[in-house]
Amino acid sequence: MSRMKVAVCTVGCRANQSDSSRLVRHLHPELIELVSDPQSADVTIINTCCVTAQAERDCRKLARRALPSGRVILTGCAVSANPGFAEAIDAKAEARGGGDRDPRDLADWLNELATGCRATLPSPFRPEHFDVTGLLGRTRGLLKVQSGCRHMCSYCIVPKARGPESSVPLEDVLADISAMRDQGVREIVLTGVQLGAWGKDLPGRQELAELTARAADVASPGRIRLSSLEPWSLTEALAETVAAYPGVCRHLHVPLQSGDDGVLSRMRRGYTSRDYLAAVDRVRRRCADVAIGTDVLTGFPGEDEGAFANTMDTLKELAPAYVHAFPYSPRSGTPAATFADRPPRAVAKERVLEVRRFGKDALFAYRSGFVGAERRAIIEESGDGQHRALTDNFIPVSLIADDAQTGAFVDIEFTGVAPDGHVTARKL
Repeated sequence: MSRMKVAVCTVGCRANQSDSSRLVRHLHPELIELVSDPQSADVTIINTCCVTAQAERDCRKLARRALPSGRVILTGCAVSANPGFAEAIDAKAEARGGGDRDPRDLADWLNELATGCRATLPSPFRPEHFDVTGLLGRTRGLLKVQSGCRHMCSYCIVPKARGPESSVPLEDVLADISAMRDQGVREIVLTGVQLGAWGKDLPGRQELAELTARAADVASPGRIRLSSLEPWSLTEALAETVAAYPGVCRHLHVPLQSGDDGVLSRMRRGYTSRDYLAAVDRVRRRCADVAIGTDVLTGFPGEDEGAFANTMDTLKELAPAYVHAFPYSPRSGTPAATFADRPPRAVAKERVLEVRRFGKDALFAYRSGFVGAERRAIIEESGDGQHRALTDNFIPVSLIADDAQTGAFVDIEFTGVAPDGHVTARKL
């Protein structure tokens, strides 16, 4: 009997991507065939995101495209945060599980669905640890070690979608990293909904710095990259770990959201612009070449011209390696959705464009500083002697070499940076 064809589509953050990988790893290979095109699938799983209105629109578009071809199941954050999300798309769309649910539950259900009328069922399937077949075609391995958030920023729907904070025990994380390393994964990205909160719910209130150091030891000769971290998570101990361990990537993504203290207060971010810059400085004092990426939200209620000017001033002082900018999108059920004094949408979009123009210049400036320098990179794509590689400080490079393979580390020298930030390098 043929296997049931399943397509898995993911919208949103690395935590969502990791959840989808976990789902895939627990699908029974004798029962289910993974396909990339929903139009050829018997069942399409859409792992949804609700952090912005655009993300929800993307989920709805995916569902509508897949519905004529087969059964469509929506899971993840938009399902948790918005009761009736699936039904509002189409009566045939189904919701099953949310962002706070273990992806294995959905995998178990799919395995049962795929059994159909088989007279003889295969043995139960439960991989003990990380299997690289769940990477969904990615070179780097995403490993979610934490879920949930209790910070309650005034604009954010994530706590409602993801539930309370919870951490994967240290020994379980290290076992997964060991399995990934043994299967040839050379870069492992530790991710979480609020990654810096890892360990706070575990016995002894363990800290991310300890996990990062232990993870780097186990991943060797590979490397560990940390996913997005809030500024309050940049402790002295974590800064020391990033600087002291060569196996920890010199790259941190630290959302700013606003550089104006009044807006930050209304956002309930829990820090000032000075606090943010001091947190970043803890790392830069120890490793000056670290790549600091950030997020900025424009058009938040109360962001007048002066507040936006403060944001731009803070960004200039920060001198980030790159910037992601988004217009504020009200989320029903959050306090900020009821705030007055929201700038017009057109103003928010113009401010996004200004931040992105700054970000383009910042990216060029950061990458230009490495021309002539040597660095280690991992080959992410290769073919016909031309490769795309990624350095530990998050610089993608174009590389010409005859003997480099996907997934391998190579030593490179940066040779040039184009005005759009495109970097070329040669293999040493």
